[in-house]
Amino acid sequence: TLRSSCIRTKDVRLMKRSLSQMEAEGSAPVAVAEPPIMAQVPAMATLEGQADPAASENCAGPSISFTVIYGKQSSTVSRPENSKVADLKAEIEKILGLPPVNQKLLCAGKALKDDSATLKAAGVKQGCKVMLLGSAPAALEAVKPQAAGKEPENWDNPTSNEPLSKQQPHAKVLAKGLPEDALPGIQGKQVPLPDEVTMIPGLLNSQGTKVRLTFKPELQQIWIGSAVSTQKVPYSSISKIEAFPIDGQEEYSILAVHLGSGASSKYWIYYMPSQHVAAVKIRILGVASLL
Repeated sequence: TLRSSCIRTKDVRLMKRSLSQMEAEGSAPVAVAEPPIMAQVPAMATLEGQADPAASENCAGPSISFTVIYGKQSSTVSRPENSKVADLKAEIEKILGLPPVNQKLLCAGKALKDDSATLKAAGVKQGCKVMLLGSAPAALEAVKPQAAGKEPENWDNPTSNEPLSKQQPHAKVLAKGLPEDALPGIQGKQVPLPDEVTMIPGLLNSQGTKVRLTFKPELQQIWIGSAVSTQKVPYSSISKIEAFPIDGQEEYSILAVHLGSGASSKYWIYYMPSQHVAAVKIRILGVASLL
């Protein structure tokens, strides 16, 4: 608008100069109507003094489309590149019911830790893939060791000085015997798990049901699967892992997997080959768990 006004002003000056030359030469003057230059000024003032919808869109930046991957699910998301990471997490919560505090977003191998950062500043670009890690509260609640229809037993606070494997209700689970597909156990020795080994079969849970552990490093989860269901536990929800050798079968151990930052609940696993206890801790919690 300003440029247009300047051009019109220049044209008027040229036309006035031409009129002056015509008068000097004796030619008849021609009436020329000046364009309403000042009429443009209120419009400019309006743009400066009020929020323009188009300008607001430009502030959010152009919209970018990217793929959010959660487990085996994927979804294409379109958001302004200058919107916040926190806004993306809020939208994920609406769709998946996963609170932002339980979400971990990865883009190009980098964690999106700053919720106040824009998507552009966080490295989210057109066509990229964003990995979502985490579990809904209901999923974490599902792994708590309590049998349906029964009063919770005294799993976490034994009152006896007997070995853990001799105490109820642990002895009741161990009485079911070693599962037929359990891995061979080794006493008094720690053996690394090869990278290609992603599953440990032949285990029992606190209800005596046969389960297997499957490591999912790409999802930062451990899957505890039975014949009828699979519980997906984020590594981030596990604060500690304790091992107790089984009395009389020291080549196997009982694992207590502490869930939550306060370790208020534990998931019990039976007949873990004792030589792999350290390897399991390293895979889930890192080397620092052995210190």
